[in-house]
Amino acid sequence: MQKKLIPSELQMMNLTVFEGKAIPASQIIENMELLPFMGEKRLVIVKNSELFLSGRKNDTELMSNYIPNIPPTSCIVFLEDTVDKRNKLFKLMHAKNYTVECESLKENDLLVWIKREFNRKNKNIDSKAGIYMLRMVGTSMENLANEIQKLIDYMEERKDVTTKDIDDICIKSIDAHIFDLVKAMGYKKVDQALEIYSNLILIKEPPIRILSMLTRQIRLILQVKYLYSQGLGQKEITEILKQPSFVIGDCLKQSQLFAIEKLKEAIEDCLQTDMDIKTGKMDGELAVEMLLLKHSK
Repeated sequence: MQKKLIPSELQMMNLTVFEGKAIPASQIIENMELLPFMGEKRLVIVKNSELFLSGRKNDTELMSNYIPNIPPTSCIVFLEDTVDKRNKLFKLMHAKNYTVECESLKENDLLVWIKREFNRKNKNIDSKAGIYMLRMVGTSMENLANEIQKLIDYMEERKDVTTKDIDDICIKSIDAHIFDLVKAMGYKKVDQALEIYSNLILIKEPPIRILSMLTRQIRLILQVKYLYSQGLGQKEITEILKQPSFVIGDCLKQSQLFAIEKLKEAIEDCLQTDMDIKTGKMDGELAVEMLLLKHSK
């Protein structure tokens, strides 16, 4: 839209970007009222304003009254991570078909997209390798696009992408590292668990973030194990937990390494470790290491 509305040489004069809830609606409206300079259109982009949530009632009201009266020379785009669909401004925009919900692609859609990206460069990747790539790289399309291009450059004349190519070239997501870490804990491989942790520290991952993702993974395994024990299958669990199918499949495998009581204990220890770090009782790096030692023996 930005490229379509405003020539690049006029963007400095005719493009304004606001971000955050601190920007008053009156300031946004003032910019909308300005005439474009040497062009036909003026564009205002507003990011995460929270005008579509409760808490900014007066600003939301002001913007709602202004939207029907936007000058024909101005355009406004709101980019919001979270909206309340009961919000007056959202209802107004939605009634005029001005809203577009951009959801993350589902696993199957991502797989189709990955195959298409490789096919565009005369390369092939089968479903097994595609899912493996999702597991290793994660579901961020930006990261996937970067890794796809690296693989294409690496393969040169070869046509078919293999899992070995992915292992050789692609940068593992932190989710993949955490998966390996929990797997090492489940098999009681202390040295391997500590090695994975040390490598994460070496690449500057903060201990508190590692702990947060470790807690999330253990909680997910506990949820999967519990639901499976209630007679639910992988497809049903995937729908309930709203996770990619391959993630649930991996959690099902890992859940066999842990008893439910041990998973509950591990979560409690993760939460206590988090509290100890945040209150200054323990150094973050050492606290997480001690947690790993306890649950890997």
